[in-house]
This record gives sequence, C-alpha cells and structure tokens, in this order.
Amino acid sequence: MNTIVIFFSRADENYFGGSMKYVEVGNTEIAVGHITELTGFDSFKLEMVQPYSADYMTCIDEAKAHLRENARPELKEIPDVSGYDTIILA
Repeated sequence: MNTIVIFFSRADENYFGGSMKYVEVGNTEIAVGHITELTGFDSFKLEMVQPYSADYMTCIDEAKAHLRENARPELKEIPDVSGYDTIILA
C-alpha cells in the first residue's frame, strides 16, 4: 500500500504549560517525522502563501478570523496524490 501523510504544522511562538515558548519545528511535524521514520510513508508539509504570524496571540486572531470567514488560505503547493492508495491528514 502506497501511503502519504499530508500535514500542517506551526512552529514559531507556541503555548506550552502556561507559558509562551519559541519552537523551530511544530508538534505535528515532529509527530509526522516519527511516523514516516517508522513506516516509510511519504510526507508533505502544507504551507500557506501568506503564513500566520510568528507571534502566538496574533496567529490566534488570524486563525479565528479565517474560521469566521470560512476562509481557505492559499497554499504554496498542493501535492499530487494520484499515486497513493491512502492519504493521512495531520
């Protein structure tokens, strides 16, 4: 079975255990890295043309606005999934 994991992951400033911390790699990207290492699945990171702000609170406001507006931000690239039997979204 040919499988790909397509994921969105946010680095920058994040909220951890009551405080803000800067991370270079987001949690979902870390998890997908483990999954693909263990399984050999392909992976593809979705990235927005206009990324969310690095500042956590600003990012939250931007994401809430997108949710209210039912917005679908433009992606830099969309993977060709025609050769895959299974697609996992993370």
